[in-house]
Amino acid sequence: MNIWIFSAGVLAFLTTVVHIFAGQIDPVRPFLSSNLADVPKATLLACWHMVSMVLLFSAVMLSLVGWYATAQYYETVFFIGVLYVLFASVFAFVGGYFFKSKALLKLPQWCLLLPIGVLAICGSQTALFTV
Repeated sequence: MNIWIFSAGVLAFLTTVVHIFAGQIDPVRPFLSSNLADVPKATLLACWHMVSMVLLFSAVMLSLVGWYATAQYYETVFFIGVLYVLFASVFAFVGGYFFKSKALLKLPQWCLLLPIGVLAICGSQTALFTV
């Protein structure tokens, strides 16, 4: 077992659950009841669910690789980790654009995404040097 990668997977599962359930309450329902035209609404909803699939798939991948310590997938885990760090960066930059100094408080999603990325990257690097 690679505890770093497995921990990233568990945290990714928790993040997926938060995204799917809490996300429906806070951003999705108000956005769906807005006066936005149907095509942009449908597109944004489809993107929301695509993110749900990426979160779920990566959670499964990280958990399995972490549990079985499958060395052949450590490079993939590294890139999944980088992806999560980039996701966190997007929230920080978009938040900064809209909310200036309160960005990290108004869009706190970064605090779930960044640890997953860091754990995955650390786990993949630790594993690459010990295999």
